[in-house]
Amino acid sequence: MKKKTNMMLLLYLTAILLILAGCGNKPATDPGNAEPAPNTTPSNGSSPSAPDAEKKESQEIEVGYVDSELTQVKTKKAQIEFSNNNEKYTQAFDEMQRSDDPEYISLWSDIGLESLEFHEADGVLTLNIHIPDEARLGSGGELLFLDTLKQTMFQFKDIQSIQLLVDGKQSESLMGHVELENPIVRGTE
Repeated sequence: MKKKTNMMLLLYLTAILLILAGCGNKPATDPGNAEPAPNTTPSNGSSPSAPDAEKKESQEIEVGYVDSELTQVKTKKAQIEFSNNNEKYTQAFDEMQRSDDPEYISLWSDIGLESLEFHEADGVLTLNIHIPDEARLGSGGELLFLDTLKQTMFQFKDIQSIQLLVDGKQSESLMGHVELENPIVRGTE
């Protein structure tokens, strides 16, 4: 019981540190976590045509977070707009990184997304991430970290597996506590 209490205290303190670290690291150009307007100017410099503007799709998704006690995954609905699958999954990832509700804690807020690529032929989503030291969690937190990713990304039926790379390389573990499947396959989560 003492071990469980110590783990809960560690997870709680980690969440507080993540929240506090996020408060001081917001870019000056980020009022209220607003997304910058996408560049809609075609590469040839001409104005976008009406059909180009209509290609954006909108979708309501469920985003994985953890509860305020850091004990279980919770989902919250979000609206994303995209014009292709890579943009759709990037938008979903971006939603995982932010939360303005203290009942929904993001474990991904300090994680850097280096690149994202979806291979439609085999349904593999490859995420290349950077994990700064301050975003590393204990074993329980690492399990929840992976669970929120699976909860968010496997809701899209065309994703069959997720390949996580850390700084461009496959890793046996993201934070040194939990063995990482390479790739994480739908149905084994």
